[in-house]
Amino acid sequence: MVYDERYKTDVEYMKTFYPPMAREILAYVSEVCDQAEYEGSPMFDEYFDRVRFLKMADQVYQKAGYMENMYRLVLEEDEGLDPGGHCVSCRGTDSWLKNLIAVTLISEIHYRRYRYFKRTGKKDSPAWH
Repeated sequence: MVYDERYKTDVEYMKTFYPPMAREILAYVSEVCDQAEYEGSPMFDEYFDRVRFLKMADQVYQKAGYMENMYRLVLEEDEGLDPGGHCVSCRGTDSWLKNLIAVTLISEIHYRRYRYFKRTGKKDSPAWH
């Protein structure tokens, strides 16, 4: 049990390293996860549903969407910058904000699933085998 408390403390500590914008997104992610975290929640199903995940990500985006236009991409193809062979355009894909929300949400759900499975002694996620 001591290990679990140390793990939880370490996770919370590491989250303090997030840049301010990511911490703000994490606050919205936490709100959405808090609403979805209850006994019998689909969040703790053996195989978490992608559609449910996308719905949760949309809920976070509704709260954080105002951030979309607060930051403009640093590298744009028309600025004449040499990207060194790396792609600098996200055209045709989700926005940077939706991508950051997705990554943050995945991480938070994974942490909460781990914590739930350890606390309840229920069968682990198949991904952990």
